[in-house]
Amino acid sequence: MISPKLRNFEGLISTELLDSDEGSNLEAFARASHDDSLCWEDVVGWLKSITNLPILMKGILTHEDARKAVEVGVAGIVVSNHGARQLDYSHYTPASISVLEEVVQAVGGKVPVLFYGGIRRGTDVFKALALAAQAVLVGRPVIFGLAADGEDGVRKVMKMLKDELELTMALSGCPSVQDITGATSEEQNNIGFPKSLVKGQMASEPVNVNEFQELARQVLPKMYYAFYTGGAEDQFTLKENVEAFRKITLRPRVLVDVSRIDMSTTILGYRIAAPIMIAPSAMHQLAHPEGEVATARAAAASNTILILSYNSTCTVEEVASSCSAVRFFQLYIFRRRDISAQMVQRAEKNGYKAIVLTVDVPRLGRREADIKNKMVAPQLKNFEGLISTALESDEGSNLEAFARAAYDDSLCWEGILTQEDARKAVEVGVAGIVVSNHGARQLDFTPATISVLEEVVQAVGGKVPVLFDGGIRRGTDVFKALALGAQAVLVGRPVLYGLAADGEDGVRKMMKMLKDELELTMALSGCPSVHDITRSHVRTECDRISSML
Repeated sequence: MISPKLRNFEGLISTELLDSDEGSNLEAFARASHDDSLCWEDVVGWLKSITNLPILMKGILTHEDARKAVEVGVAGIVVSNHGARQLDYSHYTPASISVLEEVVQAVGGKVPVLFYGGIRRGTDVFKALALAAQAVLVGRPVIFGLAADGEDGVRKVMKMLKDELELTMALSGCPSVQDITGATSEEQNNIGFPKSLVKGQMASEPVNVNEFQELARQVLPKMYYAFYTGGAEDQFTLKENVEAFRKITLRPRVLVDVSRIDMSTTILGYRIAAPIMIAPSAMHQLAHPEGEVATARAAAASNTILILSYNSTCTVEEVASSCSAVRFFQLYIFRRRDISAQMVQRAEKNGYKAIVLTVDVPRLGRREADIKNKMVAPQLKNFEGLISTALESDEGSNLEAFARAAYDDSLCWEGILTQEDARKAVEVGVAGIVVSNHGARQLDFTPATISVLEEVVQAVGGKVPVLFDGGIRRGTDVFKALALGAQAVLVGRPVLYGLAADGEDGVRKMMKMLKDELELTMALSGCPSVHDITRSHVRTECDRISSML
């Protein structure tokens, strides 16, 4: 890169520096002229000695530097990473928007905070203002407008941003910029959404699975919503279960006949319409009065398999008599083996086709939302006359107390998240494996299930089917799991959100959304059937690293 002469410096310093074999002449000029020995007091004190103009400090990314800037007397701060043109990789230099609130809180209103970095929409401006920036700076879009149409191009860019900001403010119920306020911790995840979506009713019918969660939040008591959505401890794994899918990209094929898409598959000999099953999840009557009966009917209507939770609020018999869906039964092993034995026998007698042995709960994980809320679970009808589920505890939820008293933690458990346990499971004769971290509700900081799926599949070597559970929110997620070797996926929380929102119909709609999205993904990826989805259709983080070696 050869930059032109900079006219501001004519007669002062040459900017025609020297050709450089190691970089651009702009880089060579900077090396020769910029002072890399500066410190806080030197630069601000010196500037104040030569000018009475207010001094804004640009390039602040931490609360430590923000406080220091205020201490040395700057008139304002610009949160900026220099347009990401300095130090690369987010581990070292975060996105400006991700640190804006940290800087604002450190400054404490003593000086104005401006924001610079990544503004492309009026909604971006709104979000920065909501996080307490006083104004934003726009860089590259100005250059792009200038290049496209000179002065008029820049005017158009600025007008577009202003018009978009005006519309965002109107749709968010903010007549002036002073009305754009910082959200509570819960609402910060929804900044930029219309208030009707954050606090009131959905503006329209949900168009994807994630929107069912908002509907569920609106109708469920806080305790029950937290029970369904919460994970263990810091909830790192809970977030990773969903986020890890975003690191996997698709590699679509073209010029394939996809006029007919066949999503059907067979699990343990039972044919289902799509490789999307209903995972075992506890206490559906907390979400809807009909509970697991409504969920089972939706499973039958969706032509898929329901795995009934051991901790269901409807009995094994009630669910069996409600519909014709293929049903599996989830099993925990109790200290009193006769209780577990009776449950298995009842399930088999009532037409359940398989036992899904859950092996990652020798003890219940520490679910802090339930502890804070003193979660009170209802009596579980399956255990009436066998064991009381009405235990109380001063130290946490009654569900936690029940698990401590009832579950057998002396077993040789086989948690299926590793190749070692996968091989062991095959050796002891299981008919299939579910790769799962229990919805991130047991041990925090275990890996996201999608990140270990391929390891388990390779260890099993095709000897038994591998199913996948954890973080499915899109048809593309289903596709990625199938490409990495899963025979089908299990869906848990989205089922509960659909049930809470609209009962049986809500679960049906949610399942149809996933199936429709999977069908579209298959068509756009050149896969007429699920058997055509192969490992070559996805690229993982490991693939990217390997390609660079």
